[in-house]
Amino acid sequence: MTMRAAFVIAVCVGAWPALSSAAPREAVEARAPARVEFPVKPTGPIAVEHHLGSVPAVGVPLTITISVHVSGQAGALSLETTASRPDAVLLTTPTLVAGGDSEYTWTVTIVPLTADAGYLNVAVAGDVDGLPQARSVSIAVRTAPPTANDPAAHGNSETLIALPVRETP
Repeated sequence: MTMRAAFVIAVCVGAWPALSSAAPREAVEARAPARVEFPVKPTGPIAVEHHLGSVPAVGVPLTITISVHVSGQAGALSLETTASRPDAVLLTTPTLVAGGDSEYTWTVTIVPLTADAGYLNVAVAGDVDGLPQARSVSIAVRTAPPTANDPAAHGNSETLIALPVRETP
């Protein structure tokens, strides 16, 4: 027998007691299954919802109702709206319809000037429980193509035509 073979046998015999104690043991008592918890992303105390008054159409005024629910003691809330494509939509300032302890409602009227008028970005900000908080949402303003039954196709509805304006001194 060579020295190398004798060394390997000696190592295996010496390691045998350590390997035999590493074998899995019988479960003495049944363990409860592991708890699985999925962490939830925390959200702010301001929730924003919107409702379109009708289907957006090019050149037809559209009223959007924006409802805000606040969980906690809210100070005065403010709402700011901006268009992602200012050249493709006319936008009025938000009007507060109802405001209370935790429920606020605003209306905004927009007029899409193109089929893809971009997004209406809405930002609500205020003090909630003494801390400044804000929440923002984006509302897609995409118009449907006119159909034969659409009153706008026959000229029987209110349509706004916006012409370019040149400022004069």
